[in-house]
Amino acid sequence: MARAWVEDRWTKDATVTMPDGTTQRISPTPAQLKALKSLPEHFKRSRFGQGSRWATKWREQQPDGSMKPRSKDFKLRREAEAFAAELEDDIRTGRYIDPSQRERPFRELAEAWLQSKGKIKDSTYRRYRRDLDNYVLPRWATTPIGAIKREDVDAWVQQLRDGVAKFEFSDSKHVNKKKRKSGKLSAASIDAIVGVTFGSPLRYATAQGWIGRNPIVGIELPRDEKLDDEIPYLTYEDVEKLAAAAKSLTKRADDAALVHLLCYSGPRIGEATALQVRDLDLTQGRARINRTWTVDREGKRKLGPPKTWEKRWIPLPSFLIAELTTLCENRADDDYVFQTARGEAVNDRNWYNRVWKPIRSETAAEKLRVHDMRHVAASLSIAAGADVKLVQQMLGHKDANETLNTYAHLWPSKIGEVISLVEARRKKAIAAAA
Repeated sequence: MARAWVEDRWTKDATVTMPDGTTQRISPTPAQLKALKSLPEHFKRSRFGQGSRWATKWREQQPDGSMKPRSKDFKLRREAEAFAAELEDDIRTGRYIDPSQRERPFRELAEAWLQSKGKIKDSTYRRYRRDLDNYVLPRWATTPIGAIKREDVDAWVQQLRDGVAKFEFSDSKHVNKKKRKSGKLSAASIDAIVGVTFGSPLRYATAQGWIGRNPIVGIELPRDEKLDDEIPYLTYEDVEKLAAAAKSLTKRADDAALVHLLCYSGPRIGEATALQVRDLDLTQGRARINRTWTVDREGKRKLGPPKTWEKRWIPLPSFLIAELTTLCENRADDDYVFQTARGEAVNDRNWYNRVWKPIRSETAAEKLRVHDMRHVAASLSIAAGADVKLVQQMLGHKDANETLNTYAHLWPSKIGEVISLVEARRKKAIAAAA
């Protein structure tokens, strides 16, 4: 690939006839170039005074070996020269990327990346779509991907933390958009928005060769300052009060049994309400997590595979087995275990408003989410002697590291026991050597 060079698109050299009849090529003087209004006509190009004055030109090698002329216009000479220097450096080091790719607006990149995600679940697609429309595109939609700078991203992250970033709320079909204040976002939310929904398209662009360097590599996102001892916890008495409150509120045993299942066996609420009679193995005291309630790309409720596509068995305590046995009497295998009065599967969102919010306000679970009952199930199991692998399998974590990262502090420490053994062995070894 040839070098890059800068061309003045307004002025030119001129060929003049000398007194002796010879011709000579002359260039405008610096003084003439400074006073363009009085520049002699023979130094002017046909497009003099029109459009951008400076152009960076280069030749780009094509797959067939031919060289395609390329150019980019600039209003200022220093900008054209800087671009030419950058091009030559990229050409020399083998990092050359078609500059027109860097001019792609981020919106175009984001849509291309999202359409490439063929393996994600509909609920994940919907989350990406929501974060793009609400948080990312209001700030970056028209920005050329090659113009995204680290310092600008850092400033945006701070705006998200402070609750002053551009934000646009849209309904489930992404219409009727309304601008409103986003509020301060948690570290987890910022990580999802910036690290995943904004960062993934940029990683895609880098892999595609549209940009040479990902501007968010090495970016420092805020960390969750939540303390280990803030893991939600309820006692056995608390759980029983919740279950009793649920039954008292609705007059239905289904709701008390659902509370027991969430607090002692640890399924997600969508997994629990998707259980069918055939998923229960009551003789072995376990239930098969085979599916969960989720949403399609339009936000409509549907059945799908569990989170992270992990199917598993969860343990059932004997008193819950008795409750489930009663619930499932005279039901078909494909009937749902937890049903509404009309015999339909319990809708987790409806159950949250109808049952959970009223009963939690009168118990120790006042500030807890339904999802926090997974933490309750884990903490009760660990306190009862469950090991890491059992808790991992029960909760459906991808690996034991995820379990340990969340609950390691709940397992009893053996530091005192180990140091006592070391001391005893030391004493024995010294005595034997004496």
